[in-house]
Amino acid sequence: MVDHSSHRSEKARSRTVYIIIAIVAVVAFTAVVAIAQLTSNNTKSSGEDSAQHGSSSAGSSADDSASKDSSTPGEEGEWVRRDADDSAAIGNVDAPVVITEWTDPRCPFCAHFHTEILPELQKKYVDSGKVRFEFITVAFFGEQSAAAGAAMEAAGKQGKYSEYSDALYAAAPDKGHPDLPEETLVKFAETAGVSDIERFRTDMNDSVLIDAVSSATAEAQQQYGIPAVPFFASSDGESALRGAQPVENFSEFIDEQLEKAGVE
Repeated sequence: MVDHSSHRSEKARSRTVYIIIAIVAVVAFTAVVAIAQLTSNNTKSSGEDSAQHGSSSAGSSADDSASKDSSTPGEEGEWVRRDADDSAAIGNVDAPVVITEWTDPRCPFCAHFHTEILPELQKKYVDSGKVRFEFITVAFFGEQSAAAGAAMEAAGKQGKYSEYSDALYAAAPDKGHPDLPEETLVKFAETAGVSDIERFRTDMNDSVLIDAVSSATAEAQQQYGIPAVPFFASSDGESALRGAQPVENFSEFIDEQLEKAGVE
């Protein structure tokens, strides 16, 4: 693994915890992840214990993670989908900037991001057509996370991924990981307006969807070296941010991405 240095944005202030990392064609994305993690762990702006972001077994350094080549500068990261029919996304499919979030349905900080931070970012950036958010479902917190992740994907098959995640995260406890048995997951589907509940119930128990969540989790941890969730990557292929940071930090991060994309 090649080690790469990071540089802070010139606009960074004392509360800024994000980093922008300049990379070349062969730079492994795990280097971006490792430095984002280091920066996050060295700040107190979000008041979050790093152990609470994700399971300790998920942690990986740039030295011991499997490498994964990202795109060259100026090209979008391979994780960007830009699928107009993708319900696991919000915003214009042709938005200049895409922010991808790796999210676990039982992660309390993911819930905080979705209920407290994302609505503000949506008003400021998504509704204006400047930014698109795309979501990747992972299971960092055990079997119930995998089952709930499959439920999110099952809702997505009926075009209700975002509505389902909204219902699920809105019901999250203030602290800790929620208990998510099957009947609770079905109730979220009803709240989200999933039309065919029986199909949803069948799909959420489909090994194909469960395996898809497991595969996304393995890819996040082993190939990208993502140590914890929520984790965010920009479509520029070289910028990352970790944790449910204050909305001001996300705004500064996104503004930097828009500037790089030539958007005023």
